[in-house]
Amino acid sequence: MSNYTPVEYLSKIQKLKYKSAIFPILLVFFSFGINMIFEIDQAKYFSIIGLLWYILIIMKFRVSKSYPPENKNEIILSPIYGKVTKIEDRFITIKKGIFQSADIRYAGQNIEVRIKSNRVSYFENQTALAGKLIGVVSSSAICICKIPKDWKIDIISGDKVIAGETILAVK
Repeated sequence: MSNYTPVEYLSKIQKLKYKSAIFPILLVFFSFGINMIFEIDQAKYFSIIGLLWYILIIMKFRVSKSYPPENKNEIILSPIYGKVTKIEDRFITIKKGIFQSADIRYAGQNIEVRIKSNRVSYFENQTALAGKLIGVVSSSAICICKIPKDWKIDIISGDKVIAGETILAVK
């Protein structure tokens, strides 16, 4: 799948977003129809719920631009947005909230990344470019990165990280 262009990735993300947004849109149309046909004024509250649901979905599928740092040494970048919750025995745990950007970025060579979430979609498994968009996670998630022993961890617990930009470790 490495021959996909960024435009094709974004169109895949849009399709996922539209598939998730169909129910809130139908709820708005349904409540509008109920209000027009049966003149039930309480149906407008369903429209408000549908609108808020739609806004939540738009926020969940937000993808940000990434500006990978230039460095002379080999680096490992953060694969997702979030906050570092634990660094223990060469394992870095990052917790992503539901309202943080959905993109998953390639962290770099020689690193194992596991993402625990119900809604993870990968477009590409391996690439050679650190910081490249490889998938989306449209819900909260926990990411565990295993750093090799010969790398120096460059962050501390409690740091906020940006996918494809924040340096986790340096060789």
